[in-house]
Order: sequence, then C-alpha cells, then structure tokens
Amino acid sequence: MIMIRFISLAVVVTTASAFSTIPRPPDTHSVAHVNGERPTYMPSRVLPSTENLPASSTHRLSRIEIQKAITDVKRFVEARLESDMNLIRHVTPLAFQRGTGVNDELDGSKSKASVSFVVPNVDAPRGIKIDESLLKDSPFQIEAEVVQSLAKWKRIMLDRLGMDVGQGIYCDSTSIRKGYKGDVTHSAVADQWDYEIRISKEQRSVDQLKSYVKTIWKIITDAEDFILEKYPNILLQGHPTAKMRLPKEITFLTAEELHQMFPDEDVYGRENAAVRKYGAIFIIGMGWPMKDGSAPEEVRSPSYDDWTMNGDIMVLNPITGYRHEISSMGIRVDKDALLKQLEHRGMLHETEYSFQKAVLNDELPYSYGGGIGISRTLMLLLRTAHIGEVQCGLWHDEHYKQVRPLGIDLIPDRIVRE
Repeated sequence: MIMIRFISLAVVVTTASAFSTIPRPPDTHSVAHVNGERPTYMPSRVLPSTENLPASSTHRLSRIEIQKAITDVKRFVEARLESDMNLIRHVTPLAFQRGTGVNDELDGSKSKASVSFVVPNVDAPRGIKIDESLLKDSPFQIEAEVVQSLAKWKRIMLDRLGMDVGQGIYCDSTSIRKGYKGDVTHSAVADQWDYEIRISKEQRSVDQLKSYVKTIWKIITDAEDFILEKYPNILLQGHPTAKMRLPKEITFLTAEELHQMFPDEDVYGRENAAVRKYGAIFIIGMGWPMKDGSAPEEVRSPSYDDWTMNGDIMVLNPITGYRHEISSMGIRVDKDALLKQLEHRGMLHETEYSFQKAVLNDELPYSYGGGIGISRTLMLLLRTAHIGEVQCGLWHDEHYKQVRPLGIDLIPDRIVRE
C-alpha cells in the first residue's frame, strides 16, 4: 500500500539486537531521466547487491521445495486463524457490481481505481465469429469491477451468516491492483488472508485492537518457528542476515508518537527507523492528519476502518534490511466515525451507496477485521529477496533482465527464456 524503498544487501546483522546498526537506505522515490536516456525499470540501489548472491532464496530451497513450503505456511496460518481467532473459511468473490460502495477504493486516487468490465448476460450463439451487436445494450448487463479488498464485503457476510460476537470468517483472497509498479515487495497481484470478526459496541476500543494484534503476531512468529524447523536450509545457507529471527513481542506506537520520535524524517524514514529500533511494530491511527497539520501516516479509505482504531504491522525484513508491511487491520466504522471521515475527505456523496447506508442505519454488526498479506508473509518467512519468488505476478521483460544476475528466480506468467 505504501511505496517502499530498499537498500543494498551489503550489510551483515547476526542478532536482533543489531537492528539499529543497519544504515538508512538512500532515497528512491523516483527514477529521473539522465541526459535524455531512458531510465531502467528499477534503480540498482533498490535491488539486492551482486556482492551478496547467496541472499537469494534460490540458494536455499529448490523450486519444488519453495512450492511445498508455500503450501505448508498457508496451511499452518489458516489452521491457526481458525483455532486462535474462532474463524471459519468462507468462499471468496472475484468481482463486485459497481456503484454499491462495497469495493475498496484504496487511497481514492484515479490511478488506483479498480479494474472494471461489463458482464453482458446475453445468450450468444456458439461459434468463432460473434455478432458484437448482441453484446451491446443488454437489459441485464452488469457493470462490474475486480475486487481490491474484501474489507466491507466481509462485514456484510457476518450479518448474512448471523455470526455471534466473537465469531468470524476468513478468505484466501486475490485481487488485481493495477496502480502499483512491480518491485521487490509490490505486485499487481495482491493476495491476502482477509478476515472479519463480530464484536460488541463496548469492544470498539484500542485495547481490543491491541489484543487482536498480539494474537496475529503470535501466529506469524509461530509460523516462522514451524517453517524454519521444517526447512533448515533457509537458515543454514545464504546471507547471514537470513538468520535473524522475528521478535516475540511487538511494539505499539501511535502515528503521532512515531511522528514525534523522528520529526526530521518523512513517513518512510520514520517507519524504517522504528523497525530498526524495535524489530516489529504496530502503528495505531492511520488516516487522520498529524496534530501539526502534516499529512497522515497513510491515506486510508473513509468507509471501513475507524481511523483512530486501525493500523499496520511492520517488521524489519532480514534480507532487504528495510521496513516490511505485512498486515493492515482495524476496528470498523460506526455511523459517527463514517460520517466524520467522509466529511473530512469530501466524500459525503458516498452516503448514497448501499453499504454506507447500511452502516448509517445500524444495519450491519460492529466488527474488527483486516488482511494479512500472503505473499509478503511468505517472502518474510522463506527469506526470499523478491515477492515474485513466492507468487505468480506480472513482470516486465526489463525486470527479468535485471533480477536474473542477482540470483532472483521470478515465477513467470508466460514463457520466459533463461
């Protein structure tokens, strides 16, 4: 969700106590044209160093072992979501009807709008040539859009299923996010364990949020213990930083505290400094501007999380040496929070959407929910240098050329010549 900058792998850290020794990464916000030349797909400074080829996962697990390890992690995490959080697995939609307010608009920018298409609902004849006029102006056509996240839809499902307080659902969801440039942790394919739990009105609190964060963090650290024991080569081979382990405790910081701790840093610098200091953090309060009027820690949709009771889990990635976001979550909006946030963003027109109307009319249960990035978690636990080693994304030919010499083995969507 946030553009991430990376540093070279030319750094050796052998213990969690050495987090603070990692140097600050250089600025990589943009790639400028130099002397009129076409820029590279990605600056070399945001890629692993050629001096540290053993850092690549290809030197630890075979292609077949990686696929087996991916399955093992997913089964472990899903079993623990069911047992530790009282969730049941639910079927997952791939698309929503447009104009209902159910889809996630992410940061609200046009570049990150959902992929849209039309379902004609026409009984077209079979054959190679189809009369395209049959596909136009169908009275039953549906304007649809590809799922970006299930944040609002899951809350609707809690009501549909008649879930009691403390019960919930999770989905293995995959979405297309066309607005992101592919890099070592970003892909146009976003996969998550999307989950939602019904809570009471009294449970709408930061303390309740922290309790859920601790549960999720325990699942992730236990998953690390499990997978590293089953696949010891992940630690026995490769770059020394791969031997770093996640801290068993997560540190809670509000966005305002983070802003005050590192006043001279931008948002990326603050988060990077914090994970170097603590190893793993949960930033509380994503969406509202800082008290000094500066921009929020991150721009968030106004229609699902209460911006005073939400946040992100971020860790220090042992391979990149940089902050690594793996989960976003929050207590969901009630009618007061929804109106306040819509007004702040100048989006009161959304009160006419069916989902927002349901919240304003108290027709949906109070809930807490979020998403755990599947590929981000796999990348972290399996110590891969690139997200494309644990998921099948869409990568430009130029990117393949860049990463091959670095020992990065992207899973291709097409025939790619070695």
